[in-house]
Amino acid sequence: MQLSLRTRFYFALLITSSIFLLIIIIADQSDFNVGRFIYLELAFNVILAIMSYEVTCLGAGSGNGEIFYGFYMATVLIRILLTLTIFVLYFILMDASKQEILVFILSYFFFYFAYTILEVRHLMSKLQGKRGSE
Repeated sequence: MQLSLRTRFYFALLITSSIFLLIIIIADQSDFNVGRFIYLELAFNVILAIMSYEVTCLGAGSGNGEIFYGFYMATVLIRILLTLTIFVLYFILMDASKQEILVFILSYFFFYFAYTILEVRHLMSKLQGKRGSE
């Protein structure tokens, strides 16, 4: 049974998120400072990955390279603007110590890059068309 590329993406997203969530829960239970908003960071980056993948797939489905690049650049712009919004809100509204700020930034960017790599890996499969059909 051959799964579609979209199904594989969501399955990989579920597995990756489950592993990250398990690691966070174990670290949180062992009194490791994971930050107050680690669960929200994880959920937000999952939503960003889904949004980026779906919008970019719309561009890839057009068959036109220029349209694909336009859709991809639009998702990059949206991701950057939403990330900046989160950082600005965090720094303005939260009274956090330097350690909390560092934990927030490092964990956020870890999730950001991990989900971006996951998304790009699956988009490359879609563009190459070597792993199956949609």
